[in-house]
Amino acid sequence: MSILVVGGDSIDGIKERAQAGGHGCVEHWSGRKTRDLVKAIPKKTTAVVVVLDRVNHTLARKVRAEATRRGLPLFFRKRGRQLPLSGRTAFDLQDWLNHQE
Repeated sequence: MSILVVGGDSIDGIKERAQAGGHGCVEHWSGRKTRDLVKAIPKKTTAVVVVLDRVNHTLARKVRAEATRRGLPLFFRKRGRQLPLSGRTAFDLQDWLNHQE
């Protein structure tokens, strides 16, 4: 199982929670490189997280469209570092990680 994180400078919080939830591989696209616009989401990806700081609108739209087309769960975060430990929303990344096997 693999998670793709697009955007953000520091994704340590997401990596820690993903590994605790049994997801060994976390791939990170910085969103700052122009090559990121032509990349395709890897086939082994099971979920996509878009960190909204440092990602341009075009890349966010492209990733969202491809993830939706492939039926992948898609999560948006304001910042990579600030993942709350409590106070979850109905469809939250942490809930999804806890319920995956």
